[in-house]
Amino acid sequence: MWQQEHSELICVLQDTNWETQLKLVFAFADVAHTKATKVAFINGKPFKSSTLYLTQRFGNIELGFHAVVFNPADHDLIRGEPAMRRSYLDRVLAAENIDYLREYSQYQRVLEQRNAVLKTSATQRQQAVLDGFTEALANLAARITDTRFRWILRLQKVLDLTLRQIAPEQPLLDLIYQSLWAPQIEGLSSVNNSLEQVHLTGQSPPPSLDQLKHSFWQKVSEMREAEWRSGHSLVGPHRDDWSLYLGSQTLKGHGSQGEVRSALLALKLCEVELFTKETGHRPLFLLDDFSSELDRHRREFLIQFLLKSDLQVFISTTESFLDANFSPSNPLLKRFWIKQGQAHLDELSG
Repeated sequence: MWQQEHSELICVLQDTNWETQLKLVFAFADVAHTKATKVAFINGKPFKSSTLYLTQRFGNIELGFHAVVFNPADHDLIRGEPAMRRSYLDRVLAAENIDYLREYSQYQRVLEQRNAVLKTSATQRQQAVLDGFTEALANLAARITDTRFRWILRLQKVLDLTLRQIAPEQPLLDLIYQSLWAPQIEGLSSVNNSLEQVHLTGQSPPPSLDQLKHSFWQKVSEMREAEWRSGHSLVGPHRDDWSLYLGSQTLKGHGSQGEVRSALLALKLCEVELFTKETGHRPLFLLDDFSSELDRHRREFLIQFLLKSDLQVFISTTESFLDANFSPSNPLLKRFWIKQGQAHLDELSG
């Protein structure tokens, strides 16, 4: 709550044979209250590093849940900065594949070391040292990008079919990976970062790890002087991007608000499906500000979808549900009212 020095969120996960408590604590780190710290706990054990926390959580079947969230901030996946789209993709892949999380964490460490070498003055260039870090970065970049490509290929098989259920009249929906260094693959990846039209006439197989590594080295060689001047690594998956396309045009700048919302909802429902198929676990589905984000048609579709699924769903809204399927007497529903920071169970809920 406002003007408090401490806050925490606690989540208890339960199954027949086990119970686990997850806790997130926020507190001011200094007397002047200018800097806040965040610490996560699993059964009382603290984790200050998000990587260590996620490795523990995703590496343990009792903790390996994944939450798929649909909220107003998702519009930034279309219109926001590339870093937000990379972060989304990395979170999705880390939840499915613990090896991806470890490899990306290792990539970040090597990237920091390589950047430190690039920051040396022009008279102290250590090209041999830089090449050593480049070799390590190339190997990790190839594996990371290969995992990204393979997830996108899985997504493309279900993305447009899902959109057809939400908005049958909309053009073909596809997700295209964008990179300045990875090979351009028809229907999968593009080097066109100006977000102009692309032609999705077919789909070729993804490149091999050796091809990705070769492309990485080739682009690094071209950018050698630019990297020394900037003091930063300018090539790699940490600078890549992806875009959603409707037909042959990018959704960003061309899609209407309704088309954007439909595409984002399709993306999140596909995330649920792909995670379930890959891990055998059902994710939580969190819908924030439900009534403001979706019009009546999309709300009705989503309600029917959720009623047919076996997902555990949390919905937040400022409006009461008038649909009979979501009446308080429905045994599948528990409704809470939030007043002044406190949750109150509806008296008519099950």
